[in-house]
Formats: sequence, C-alpha cells, structure tokens
Amino acid sequence: MTTPAPTGEESTTGDRQTVLVVDDDTRLRELLCIVLTPLDCDIAQAGSGEEALTMLLERQVAVIVLDINMPGMGGFETAQLIRDVEEMASTPIIFLTGQAEAGDLHRGYDLGAVDFLVKPVSRQVFYAKVKALLELDRSFARLRSEAARLHEQQLQTARAAEVRQRDELAITRRRERLTNIFAEASIDLASLERTIVTELSQMFDAECVLRLPTPDHGWHESLSHNESPGAAELLRALMAGSDAARIREATAYQAVMIEELTARSQRFGVVCVGRADGPAFTETESVLFRGASAAAALAISNATLYRVQAEYAAVMQATGDAILAVDVAGVIRSCNKAAVALFTAGGDSTAGADNDELLGMSICDLAVPAERQRMQEHLDDALTTRQAVTLEMTLAAHDGRHVEVMITMSPIGDSVDLLVAVVVHDLTEIKHAQTEIRHLASHDPLTDLANRRQLNDRLAALARQRSATADLVALLYLDVNHFKAVNDTYGHDTGDELLLEVAARLRSAVSEDTLVCRIGGDEFVVVFEEVRSAAAAAAAGDRILELVQSQPVHCGNAVLRPSISMGIACLGATAHTPEELLTQADMAMFEAKKSRSRVCVLYTDAIGSRQQGKVNLRAEVIDAIARSDLRMVYQPIVNAATGALFGVEALVRWRLAGDEIPATEIVSLAEDSGQAAPLGRWVLARSFADYAALGRDDLKLHVNVSPDQVLDSTFLDHLITVHRSHAIAPQRVCLELTERAFNRDPAPAHLALRGARDYGFSLAMDDFGVEHASMTNLMHVPVDWLKIDRSFIAEVHHDELAQRLVRSQIAVAQCMQVDVIAEGVEQQQQADWLRDAGCVLQQGFLYSPPIEVAELGDYLTRLG
Repeated sequence: MTTPAPTGEESTTGDRQTVLVVDDDTRLRELLCIVLTPLDCDIAQAGSGEEALTMLLERQVAVIVLDINMPGMGGFETAQLIRDVEEMASTPIIFLTGQAEAGDLHRGYDLGAVDFLVKPVSRQVFYAKVKALLELDRSFARLRSEAARLHEQQLQTARAAEVRQRDELAITRRRERLTNIFAEASIDLASLERTIVTELSQMFDAECVLRLPTPDHGWHESLSHNESPGAAELLRALMAGSDAARIREATAYQAVMIEELTARSQRFGVVCVGRADGPAFTETESVLFRGASAAAALAISNATLYRVQAEYAAVMQATGDAILAVDVAGVIRSCNKAAVALFTAGGDSTAGADNDELLGMSICDLAVPAERQRMQEHLDDALTTRQAVTLEMTLAAHDGRHVEVMITMSPIGDSVDLLVAVVVHDLTEIKHAQTEIRHLASHDPLTDLANRRQLNDRLAALARQRSATADLVALLYLDVNHFKAVNDTYGHDTGDELLLEVAARLRSAVSEDTLVCRIGGDEFVVVFEEVRSAAAAAAAGDRILELVQSQPVHCGNAVLRPSISMGIACLGATAHTPEELLTQADMAMFEAKKSRSRVCVLYTDAIGSRQQGKVNLRAEVIDAIARSDLRMVYQPIVNAATGALFGVEALVRWRLAGDEIPATEIVSLAEDSGQAAPLGRWVLARSFADYAALGRDDLKLHVNVSPDQVLDSTFLDHLITVHRSHAIAPQRVCLELTERAFNRDPAPAHLALRGARDYGFSLAMDDFGVEHASMTNLMHVPVDWLKIDRSFIAEVHHDELAQRLVRSQIAVAQCMQVDVIAEGVEQQQQADWLRDAGCVLQQGFLYSPPIEVAELGDYLTRLG
C-alpha cells in the first residue's frame, strides 16, 4: 500500500500512483521502466540505494522494485532503512537478484519483501506482479476513502441526533410509553428488534414484521410469531409489494399498515402490521402506528449510533496520536490516552491513566513559550473560518523534552456548542529518520565516510571556485590490493573490519576539514584543496601510504598488513573538470597497481596515452573479431626421440597497423572487452576448419581455450557443434588451458572440462607450475598432458635449480599417468636434456616457429 501523506490525510483513488525502480544497471533499469510503461502510473528511477532513499523523502510510492546487489548501499540495507520509517514500513518491495540463494530469500522476506525476481527478469511476470500490487494499492485507497466518508456520515448523524432529540418530547403518551419500552429493552440491536415486533403485535393485536438492512446490503427480518403461517405470509407479501393496498391484495389480510422507518433523515427499514380476521385499523390506530414507527425508528437509530460511537471512541483511544477537544476559549474539554501519556507526568497510555490533569488547561499552555502566541492565532483562524488548520510546531512533553509535532485543528459542532478537535502527531521519529536518510544519502553506511555523491557535489563546487584561486585541487585515488582474496579467504566480516581500519587511518592522516570518501567496495578518495603543487600533493600521498601500511591490522583471528595502490591527479594542472580529475586519478592508481609501486603515482600524459591506447585496442579487437580480421598460425609439436611430427598447436595472431599483436595480449584484450567467448568460438571454428583441410588425422590438434570461454554456458555445445560440422574425431583434438580458469569458483570450470573430456576431447594444463599452480586442480580435472612453461626451459641445460624444478614436474606427470610437453625449446642442449629426463614431446623455435596456414601443408609435405 502507498505510504500515507505526512499531513495524515488519506490518499484517494484519483491519486496517480508511482513505481520506484532501483538498480545500478542503467540499461536494465530503463528496460524495466519500459515494461511498466503500459500501466497507468508514474515511474521513478534510482541508480543506488542512497538515491532511492532521497526520492522516498520527496514523494510517495506504491511499489518499490529494488536490486539486491548494488555498489555502496545494497538492496537489503536500503530495504532495512525503508522499513525503519513507520510511514514506509508497509510499502511493498520486489527484490531483484542475480542468484536467489536461500539466505538472501530469508533475509528479504524478513525485511517484508512481497516477492523475489531472479535476473534475467521475465517481462510478463514482472509486469503482472507490479500491476497486481498497484491494483491492491488502489483497493486499499478506495477502502480508506469509504471509511473516511462513513466516518463523516457518522459525525453528521450524531450532530443531527443531538438536534432532533429535543423535538421528540411532544409525542403522545403511548408513543412515550413505547419509547421508554424500546429504550429500556437494550442497546443491542437484536434485543431491540424482538421488543419492537412484540410490543407492536400486542398493541395492535396483529402480526408484525420488521425488515432491516444488513451491512452486506442484504435484509434481516424479525417476525412477531416465528412459527405463525400468517406472519410468514405477511413477510412474503411485504417483500413482493410496496404499499398497504398491494399487500392486502396479495394476502388474506383485510387490515394492513406499513411504514418506512426513518430517523435523523436516514431510512432504517420497514415495519408492517396486519390482521387476518380482525377489524380494519382505525384512524387513531393509524396515527398511533405512525408514532410508534417513529419511536421504533429512533430507537434503532440510537442503538446504531451508540454502536458507531463506541467503535469511534475505541479507535480514538487506540490511536497513537494525541487527540483533544477544546472549546472556543482553547480550554481542554476531553482527551484520549495518548494525550495523557504525552502531556501528564503520570501518564501511561497502556494503563488508562486519569486525564484530570489536562482537563481545564489551555491548549496553548502545552506549547513551548515561544510557540504559544502562534498556536493561539491558528486556533482563532480555525474558529473564524470553520476550516481545518494544520501546522508544525514544538510542544513541551511532561518530562520537559521538546517534541516536534504536526497539529491539525478541526472545528466540530454548531455555534451553540462549538468545539475544536486537535490531533497531535509526534514527528520525532520522522524527523530523526529524515536526518538519518539525509546523512545516509551522502555517507558510506559501513565507514561513515563521505560517499560518491558527496564527492561529486564537492568537486563540482571546487570546479566552480577555480577562477578565484591559483592553487590546485589534488585528488588521491586509493585501492586496497588483494581485497577480494581477503574476502574469499577470511570472509566478508573480516573484509569489512579491514576497510573500517583503513578508513580510520585515512581519517586520522589528514585534517578534520579534508574530504575523505569511500566510493566503492575497496576504493577510497582523499581530496586536498589549495595545494601549492603536484609534488606537494604526491608527498602528502606518500605520508598517507606510510601511515596506512605501517602497522598490521588485527581482524578477528587474522592479522593482515594493508597494501594500498594510490594514484594522484590535480584539478588545474592536467585535469580541468571533476570528471577528468577522477578519471586521471583512477588511471594513475591503476598504473601504481600494475607496477606494484610502493609510492603514489602522479598522473602524466604518458599514463593517459597508455590507458587510452588500451581502450582503443579493446574497441579494435571487438571489430576485428566481428570482421574475422584475425588469423591462425600453427607451431609443430615434435617427438625429440624419433624426430616424428606429433601434432600442431593453433595460435591466434592479429596484425594491426603493421604491428603483430601477440596471442596473450589478444586474449587479454578480448577478456577486458567481454569478447572472450566470441573470440574462443572464432578460434575453434577456424582451427578446426584448417585442420580438416590438411587431411592429416594422424596429427594431434592443440587449441587454446581461455578461462572466460570455458565458463561461458554455450562452450560445450559450441565445441560439439564445430567438431561435428568438420567431421573431426574428438580424440584428435586437445584443449589447452591455464590454471587461471580456476581462480574464481572452480566448480563450473571443472564441470565444463569434465563434460568435454567425457565426450572424447583431450585436455592439457598449459603453463603448469606458473603463478596459480594448484595440485587440487589435478584432482578435479582429468588432464592428459602437462605443458612445462618456457620460463623453466630457458636455463634447464645448465641451471641446477631449473633442472630440479623440471624433473619435479615430469615426476608429477608420471605419478598422474599423463604425458608432458615442453614448450619454448630453442637450443639443442635444452632438447637433449629434456629428452634424457623423460620429456620427448617438445615445441619451440629449435624445430619451427609458428607457421602460417598457407605454408603449413608444404611444411608437412617436406617432413613426409
């Protein structure tokens, strides 16, 4: 349901609803908004939890669509803050998530989520769920509107009853007697109905039927003699007819009187009396019946009114708002328990405390001295205009604390007994929540440092002030090295403790007015204003690095030494806009991380050129893959013991502006640009086609696959499709991959590779023993070859340490009962040593450089 407006007024069914879509992915957010466009509602967007909270302060929303995983404030943190605000506690939330894990589902439903949608989101499901929630919200709005209308009718009925009761004193004695009987019967409607039909039946010696409406728009009948056939006949005629003449015609009754029960301008039902065999009713009896009917109607009205007033009084006492009734002089005449609890020393809203302390006081005395005159003026305005007046002001609670409240003064009654209903709504929690939300909108929830929004605002202000000063503005961009490894190894709680300590050290390393921000998971920014030179900023950065990294951090059971990469850029030197400043500092930080620099790296044009060059290359490689501008070359794999050709390894090449781009850089560029899977598919298709064209199924084809390619969901299907299209036996193909494929969660890579191995393809672990080598991968991946990296081969013919390392790798292969291949063999001494050590399969420039596909056939022919 929508959040109530701050004035306490209920929304109507004519109000236009709003759906708030919160996701940091701009493209997905726009798509979701497009899906909701057919709905008759406003659609608001927010790119972060902080922005969403700010928007919720400014407008009401009917439904919130909230992404769980967002930079900075996540979906769960945002939902928790929304639920902490009473006015937004019941707003329905649909969570979006990339993977619905049980823990996330439990946490989301604990926060009051109405649903979870897993990305990619079905358009139909998403549209249907939001539409259903909007319809439910409109239903609640209609219910509230109807309740308000009924409440107003009840008040009008009560006022009309008070006016008309004085007119009832002139009724006849018999009417007075009936009125007394009806009054003494009961305020319970069921007892009163039985009394009415019994008394009227006895008074006129006739059957009596009383027909009253029910709350569900049906009818309820009371008969004077439930078992009497005559009463039932009279009832059937009453239900079919509309006046006494028609009822007489439809029954055996010769004497019938019928009267609508009306009191206080409201129709309550119909009463009918009839005599089957007795004399016709006299004029006196007719007058008496009309008077008795009026008395019955009034009694029913009073009983109904009493029930409504009792319900209204119960609601007034149960509400958390203080409600007081004051006269034209401002003197308090009555109040509810919430008012007693707020304004009296012994007040207890749950114990029914006595309200005598408030009765007789002036409502203005409840305000703080500075606000009393203002309250009196608004009370006078309400009495003069007979219109409700709403204002915010400060009242004094019984314990002396000042309470921010919203007061609504509504005149009720007539000029003879005019009162003002005063509703006092405590705004303390709302004000506190608004303060918290404003703080959260500009601060990081974990470290309480400034966030990216505050950083952008400050940089924009500094850019506008640049003309007034010649000093520089330096921005230090910091990144915690290996932070993902900390999370993966020790858990996110330890990672959070590390970030908190880094934040505290950064804060202590600079002056109080220096802006320190956390703008990402492990990224921080420090802004120095009025810096004399870039060298001075770099020196300050070095001091910060020394302080942050000087001491280890104790995080639970782990002791970690923070490692920071820092880049610096200066507004007014190399950067001229806030956007350039952030980009340049980020580039400098990346340069520091790549070079593993232990000091700050100051941005230079050379750094920018290198970074821009990589950006351009990433764009070029995307076009090259799309246009098939790449080519394949093949390096022979030789049996050093026999001299026979064993197979060829397919290697991708790319010539750009006359320069040859190596395979490792091509793969790296493709991975950075998200094109690893398309590149891998192209390599498989081209190398399989070239291999099939050779017609040499006695040779083994080795093809490199990248980690991102293996993790692509279509990898295995595409591999099988390509091999079938070229009629190549899977046993003739070996897939080579490095252990980088297992850096992340290794299970998906293990599953994909075992599928390829089960289908018949061979597997080789390339660059074995380099960087990420792990024996556990040999347990889970059924490899057929281990390839010894060229870095071990370069010195193997004369370096004892290199020889021991290579022998150990050969021994591992023998223990695993797999073959071994040495790559990078360039000298005969290396080849001889490897052959004698048990590694006969070799490749390298000693045998042949990589051969262009056009020359590969001639090369194989020469070898025979």
